[in-house]
Amino acid sequence: MPDPGSHHVAVVNGFRMHYVITGGGYPLVFLHGWPQSWYEWRRIIPSIAARFTVITPDLRGLGDSDRPLTGYDKRTLASDVYALVQSLGLSKIGLIGHDWGGTVAYYLAYDHPELVERLMILDSMPGLGRTGDKINRETAKRLWHVFFHAGIPDLAEKLISTNLEAYLRYFFSSTVYNYSPAVFDDDDIAEYLRVYSAPGAVRAGLQYYRTALQEDLESLTSCTRKLTLPVTAWAGEAFLGNIVPFWQAVADSVDGGEVKHCGHFVAEEQPEFTIRQTLDFFSPIQSRP
Repeated sequence: MPDPGSHHVAVVNGFRMHYVITGGGYPLVFLHGWPQSWYEWRRIIPSIAARFTVITPDLRGLGDSDRPLTGYDKRTLASDVYALVQSLGLSKIGLIGHDWGGTVAYYLAYDHPELVERLMILDSMPGLGRTGDKINRETAKRLWHVFFHAGIPDLAEKLISTNLEAYLRYFFSSTVYNYSPAVFDDDDIAEYLRVYSAPGAVRAGLQYYRTALQEDLESLTSCTRKLTLPVTAWAGEAFLGNIVPFWQAVADSVDGGEVKHCGHFVAEEQPEFTIRQTLDFFSPIQSRP
C-alpha cells in the first residue's frame, strides 16, 4: 500500500523515537501495541488524516525507534510520548491507544490532564492490576503469554528468537487472538518481522511484560484519582470483550463496548469500525486550534 505519511525522528528522553505524521487540523496521537509498530494504523490513517493531523510514533524499543536497555514501565513510556508531543509544539491532543499503547495512553492522560482532551482505547486495560490484586483463572489462561514473557525474559527471548517468524505468526493468525485467521497477509507479517528481527527488539518487547508485573502494579496503585476526560473503550468480542468496567474503575465518563466479529487487533481486523468510532468520538474537538 502507499506510504500513509512522512517519517521523522525526534530525540526524546535520551533516545531516537521514530514517528509518522500526516494530515492537517487537530492532532490525534495513536499508540500501538505488541508485537506491532506505527504500521498497525496503516488502514485507518488515510481516512482520519482527511480531517485531523495523525501522529503515529513507534514506542520506546519497538518499530524503528531506538532500543534503550531500561525505561519500559508504562509511565516512563508515557513520558516519552509527552516529550514527543512537546517537541512538536502541541498543547492539546486527542489520544488513541491499543494493547500496551492503551496502558501508556492512560498514564499520559493521568499525568498530563491539561494535554489530553479525549481518550479512545482499543482492546486494552489500564494495567494488569494494582499491587495485591488477584487474577482469575480464565484471565490467566487467556493471558498466558504475559507470564511467559515476563517471568524469565532472558529465557523467553532465547526461545522466541529461535523461530521468531513462527512465534509472531501465531499471534497474527491464531483464532485465540483474531476473529479470523486471514486478517494479516504475508506483507503485513513481513513488516512486523522486519522490525522485531532488529537487534534488541525482542528483548525490548519482553520488557513491556516484565515491567507490567512489577513497576506498573505499583504505578497503578499510586493512581488514586479518576480521569475526568471523556473515554471510549472498545475491544473485540473474541478477545477481551467488554472492557468498559475496567475503565470505569479509573475514569468518570466511559462508554464503548464489544466490537463484533473482531479479536484483539481491532484497527487491523475492523478498520471501518475504527475509522467511524474515531471520527465520531473526536468530532467535538475537530475544529479547535
